[in-house]
Amino acid sequence: MLIANKVSVQVGKKSLLSGIDFAIRPGEVAVVLGPNGAGKSTLLKALCGDITLSEGTITYHQQRLHDIDSLSLSHLRAVLTQQYDCEFPFSVQEIVDMAHYVHQESHTVDSLRRYSKKAMQILSVEHLAQRSFTRLSGGEKQRVQFARVLCQLLPNLDAKKPCYLMIDEPTASLDLYHQYQVMKLAQSIAKQGAGVIAVVHDLALAASFADTVYLLEKGKLVASGAPAHVLNKAQLRKTYGIEAQLTQSETFLPTLGVSREFDLNTAL
Repeated sequence: MLIANKVSVQVGKKSLLSGIDFAIRPGEVAVVLGPNGAGKSTLLKALCGDITLSEGTITYHQQRLHDIDSLSLSHLRAVLTQQYDCEFPFSVQEIVDMAHYVHQESHTVDSLRRYSKKAMQILSVEHLAQRSFTRLSGGEKQRVQFARVLCQLLPNLDAKKPCYLMIDEPTASLDLYHQYQVMKLAQSIAKQGAGVIAVVHDLALAASFADTVYLLEKGKLVASGAPAHVLNKAQLRKTYGIEAQLTQSETFLPTLGVSREFDLNTAL
């Protein structure tokens, strides 16, 4: 289990996170939501060990994060950040194969190549294997990088070892089909035994795929729980300043309806 207890992050005199509690088990999908500047990406950086805490603790299966060496941590979690571009003309195959260094001492070259192939097939980028990464569209680049982090996790998933996938805005450059495909994939990875933590802006996507939602505002946790519980009209009005509600259906995934009386001046 991955647990954050009273986590705070401060840079200079600016508080980015204040007293955040967070917990996720392998097999769950947790989605972090909030307006711009709420601290979503900062929380993800804290959970993966990329930023120093001012207060609080983070533990992976009762072991403190700062006591875990980098190689062991790379087995425990894979991270897809918003900044995933690469200026060097590596092929897509080479980008995905970069995940191999984590497992090269415990797996054969052939088995690692099979993991690369499987990851690219799952993300529908196998046909791009020999293309230069720099010549891909934004959406293609994002899917390739997702294949890379998935390749990093596949050996642990096969071995039934606990691990975590952390993804920051994984649907930002994708069309509608691939947005839902990526979130459905994240849900599928969780069902295979990984804990998945995703930062997204789309409330309907969160409601469709999250087991638990964490709603941040100005660096503080203002609500957490099941999507239907957290994303109610009152909370959306308070946090986002809009009149909106989620619509549930037996046939379709949740959708977000925003009032026709939306006040642009209030939003700005």
